[in-house]
Amino acid sequence: MNLKWNDPLKKIRGLGPKRSDYIYSKGFATVGDLLLRAPLRFIDRRQSPPFKELLDHVNETVTAIGRIESVGERGYGRKKRLITIIGDGTGFLSGVWFQQRFYRHLQPKLKPDKLVAFSGKIGFFDGPQITHPQVTFLNDESEISDGDTLTPIYPSGKGWDRIGLSNRSWSPFLRQLLDDWDGSGPYLPDSVRKEQNLLSFQESIEGIHFPDTPQLFDHAITSLKFAELFHHQLLMAALRRRRSSGDGITMTVGDIQSLKIISGLPFELTDSQSKALNSFIYDFKSGIPMYRLLQGEVGSGKTVVALTAAAIAAESRYQTALMAPTELLARQHYKTALDWCGSSGMKVVLVTGSRNSDEIRRALYEASTGHADLIIGTHAIFQDRVQFPKLGLVVIDEQQRFGVRQRSRLVAKGKERPHVLLMTATPIPRTLALTHYGDLDLSFLDPLPNQTRNVKTRVTHDSNRDKVFTWLKEQISKGERAYLIFPVIDEGPAGLEAAEARFEPYRNIDFRGIPMALAHGRLPIELRQKALDAFRTGDVKILVATSVVEVGVDVPDANLMVIENSERFGLSQLHQLRGRIGRSGMRGVCVLITPESEGEIGFERLKVLEQCEDGLELAEQDLKFRGSGDPLGARQSGIVKFRIADLSTDLDLLKRAHKAAERLLDDYPDLVPFPELRKKLRKDYHARPRTIMAG
Repeated sequence: MNLKWNDPLKKIRGLGPKRSDYIYSKGFATVGDLLLRAPLRFIDRRQSPPFKELLDHVNETVTAIGRIESVGERGYGRKKRLITIIGDGTGFLSGVWFQQRFYRHLQPKLKPDKLVAFSGKIGFFDGPQITHPQVTFLNDESEISDGDTLTPIYPSGKGWDRIGLSNRSWSPFLRQLLDDWDGSGPYLPDSVRKEQNLLSFQESIEGIHFPDTPQLFDHAITSLKFAELFHHQLLMAALRRRRSSGDGITMTVGDIQSLKIISGLPFELTDSQSKALNSFIYDFKSGIPMYRLLQGEVGSGKTVVALTAAAIAAESRYQTALMAPTELLARQHYKTALDWCGSSGMKVVLVTGSRNSDEIRRALYEASTGHADLIIGTHAIFQDRVQFPKLGLVVIDEQQRFGVRQRSRLVAKGKERPHVLLMTATPIPRTLALTHYGDLDLSFLDPLPNQTRNVKTRVTHDSNRDKVFTWLKEQISKGERAYLIFPVIDEGPAGLEAAEARFEPYRNIDFRGIPMALAHGRLPIELRQKALDAFRTGDVKILVATSVVEVGVDVPDANLMVIENSERFGLSQLHQLRGRIGRSGMRGVCVLITPESEGEIGFERLKVLEQCEDGLELAEQDLKFRGSGDPLGARQSGIVKFRIADLSTDLDLLKRAHKAAERLLDDYPDLVPFPELRKKLRKDYHARPRTIMAG
């Protein structure tokens, strides 16, 4: 019997409709799904020292196998924790879980004398300990002995037992499946496989299920990871080259210094700003549509680069649409453009939902007749009534806050294919630059020389909130101003602080007598702006807000920030938020309040901010802690999910795959000798999300 990789489960010999339906309900749709994903993980004895030696492995990740000796809760209230002690005959290890929400589902399964594997980083507290270990429940049929090196862990539970797939029966079932499989699957050219010293696809699948040696398993999993990353990198490179071959708008551009806008700026461009602009100019002159992502932290000068690019377009008689995610930011861009672009003669208009009908009507007229050179706005720009007869450049600020379709709709308003510039203040780790933004050209801005900020960050448990508030009131009595940041507007999940819910109690009880204001995304723009203006002038001393203040807010005299439920934010987002303070050269203090306790993963993740000021390093650290599931808030903007590869650990493999994909396209631009590869690229193109639009 010759089963193909993409054959449905019902074709598997002896499986039957009842078993195939159950397996399908668990996320396995094809023969390939079972062959690639059936072993959920392996217990690797190479990372499992005897318990008596665990103290020699502190801060190392291990897999510890033993029987449960005791299970019990300690402490009260928020400090309640679950402690499970396991032993292997040579010593003992504690597994600790803080907060019931993290162990409520697990506690009933932890029974004395059960065989388990705890995986995680070894710490020390009254002996070796793992905080929030990954738990694998084993049984005697796992047949784990000291001689075993790799033991596959397959899906298990009552449902699997009912269809005859217990841990003991998985191996013969997969052996039969491998024997019936014809070896088909994702294609990798022989030249690439040999160059990279990889196993064939069939050898790799065999090697992850029935490896003769640990080294063979390592070789097999590396080969599969490389193939997955290679196919993705090939798609990104092909998309980028396809876009670069299209007909675009050619702009006539001279030297940067000859631009009128430059002479009107109250400062000189930095080297990195000039370098970015020169890259834009090269793209504008080429006649090939530009698709570029500009990354620069808050205060690095992205706005002046974008406005200069708009001035270049205007001198070639093309319009620019600049879209911002919030009206606050759009208004700030509009004000800046009026200040800086006046000397160049550019006509700037603002299109937002809150403007009065006369203002909107005038702005739409200026845009649709081509009299407006720069049209700045929010989502209102998407409306059909907003027309651009000569759209040459699209600039999307904080691009991760817009969906793929939203960005595509704006780009599609051009009668010709406009140049596209995306901007973000969120640092981009190298792994994400190659994967999620691999179809774009990248430019980076260095921080401005005078933008070094002295911000001290401290993480504290929420049981210390009263102490934090006492300190905050003392500082405000000395003339300071503070942001008080919440993760949500309204009350959400239990234990989650909310801006609306806490504002009145804070104003009437905790901070009584101190002028306060509220700002969040659902407030009318006039009220939001009024709150910010009062905070800026000092009439308001505490601004209670959500992450709406993350971008587009500049209050130089505000040097204090307290962030509630800080564990709900990413490290990069917290870094941007604390960038709101210490902007006048004075020392800023940012306090991160969390219900997480010291030693918990969430608490330790936040502690990184106490030591690190580098945005890129923080983004890399966040990727390691949180994985690549939702970088840059990209859940809405399109993101590829890898089935085997792990972006937090496989950067070197990703770089190899990137280089190999580029070389193959250099040698075979149309991939004519590889029809199977061309077929897979077409399939991936339609199945996977893109960063801008569909090519």
